[in-house]
Amino acid sequence: MRKDRRKTFRVEWNSPATIRHGNLSRRCILLNFSNGGARITGLRGNTVPDEFTLQITRGRGRTRKCRVLWRTDDTIGVEFIGCVEDAEEPADRVPEPAR
Repeated sequence: MRKDRRKTFRVEWNSPATIRHGNLSRRCILLNFSNGGARITGLRGNTVPDEFTLQITRGRGRTRKCRVLWRTDDTIGVEFIGCVEDAEEPADRVPEPAR
């Protein structure tokens, strides 16, 4: 029996999500997640940037900043490195200064 090395409990999710980085917007499937990270599939692992934002479309539509920890041909494992406050605002765009 293999020992689970995860620090936090993972929830099976199997829900659509979107990876965003600059002009890149790519649909994917969020297989599972925890407070610390997620497993994402439905994409080619070698085409995803090392850091990006993940728009989780189910529930309240939270957006997380992510860093890739591992890759296979069709799946990536990421750690959450931050949270984006406003899910309506594209996470990689800098807001205009108030006038």
